[in-house]
This record gives sequence, structure tokens and C-alpha cells, in this order.
Amino acid sequence: MPLVDLSHPITTGMQVYPGDPKVEVLPALTVARDGVAVAQLRLGSHTGTHMDAPAHTVEGGATITDIPLEWCFGEALVLSVEPEARTARLIEEGDLRDPLPTTLPRIIAVATGWCSRFGTDAALTHPSLSTALAETLWARGARVLGVDTLSPDPTECPGGAGGFPVHDLWLGRGGVIVENLRGLDELPARCELSLLPLKLHAGDGAPVRAIARFPTTQGLPPAPRAAEHPNATDFAQNSPNQP
Repeated sequence: MPLVDLSHPITTGMQVYPGDPKVEVLPALTVARDGVAVAQLRLGSHTGTHMDAPAHTVEGGATITDIPLEWCFGEALVLSVEPEARTARLIEEGDLRDPLPTTLPRIIAVATGWCSRFGTDAALTHPSLSTALAETLWARGARVLGVDTLSPDPTECPGGAGGFPVHDLWLGRGGVIVENLRGLDELPARCELSLLPLKLHAGDGAPVRAIARFPTTQGLPPAPRAAEHPNATDFAQNSPNQP
């Protein structure tokens, strides 16, 4: 099965949510001087592709170390947004390309294609989820909400009059949110996602190395072969233990 990297690389000066700490990746030790290379990282807990724990917006809420591992890996449903709805507006259930199943897997990801704007000013004016859609996703069984934008809530005026309604709903009920995914449009609707965050003790969030895995047969929607996807590899073919 091909594996697809859904994470933005962490680099010095990369885009962060307005007001978050700037990112610096600096050399602490070098091979030439010290015999080994070690980098010093300066970054916020919500850098790049990352997971929000309930403690991000809920006083005394569950932290990253409280999140069950079962929530970080498993079957996922990718919800593709219709092209005409991929604007700076609220996404409603009717904007999804396919009807929502009655029962959803624990992990869902909403594909808007906005990840292509990451690192630009346009990334701030992304589509966001309506609370009605978030409510429906939760009611049908989803607990891990992934988005390919800076936030499932509007970002232009963070903390303004509109607040963070999707964060309040989702994290307030004990769910988790994964933000800044990329490449969701390249995945079939049904796949497996690995969303393992760094184990930051009592963390309100943490960077994630997000990976998708999917079969290329069994009647799934067409998906790019590993060689066709710029972020894809085939683990079996690249394993050093293979003959």
C-alpha cells in the first residue's frame, strides 16, 4: 500500500497562526565542530500540521498525553468540498461532494484544497466549518476532525466577535482537531490515517507527522499510485529489511 505524507515540513520562519510563537530551527551542534549535528527548536505547540487537545480551549481539559492512541490511527473518511464552496465562507453539509453516511468513522478529514495557500496571506482567508456541520459530524460518530486549513473556524479575525465556535463544540466535548493537513485531495474517500502527535507532557497541542495509507484496489475511488504522488512512498519497497 502506498503511504502519503500529509504534513507540512517544520522550517524556520514558516507560517503560524496569528499570534503564535515564531518558528526557528537553529544549529546547536555541528559535525564539523562537535562531531555530531543537533538542532535547537523554538516553536509553539501548534506549529505546522498539529493536533489540538481539549486543553487548547478548555480550562482543565484533556491534554495530548490523555488522547487515546486509538484516536490517532485508523479508518478515516475524507470529505471533499465542492469546488464552488472552496472560498472564504462557511462550509455546510450541502457543500460536500458526497452525501454523509449515517455512521462516520472516528476520524474524518475535510478537503478544501486550501493547503496550497499555506505560507501565503491567502491562507488566512480560508473556508471554515459551520457549527451545524460540526454538530452533524459529531452526532454521527466522528471524534477526530482534520482540516487542510489553519483552523476549522475563521482565522481572519481570531478571537473576535465570532470566537471559536467549532473549537468550542468539538474540544468542549472531548474531541480533538488536526489542523494544517495537506494533500487530502489526493486521497480516496476511504483510507487509513496516522495522526500521532509528539508526546508533550500535559500539552495543549503538538505537531503531528500525518500519514495516509490506502489500497489501490477493492473498488475504492481512483487514487494516485505512489510514483505519481510527490509525497508518497511504498514502505515495503523501501524497507531495508526487504530482500
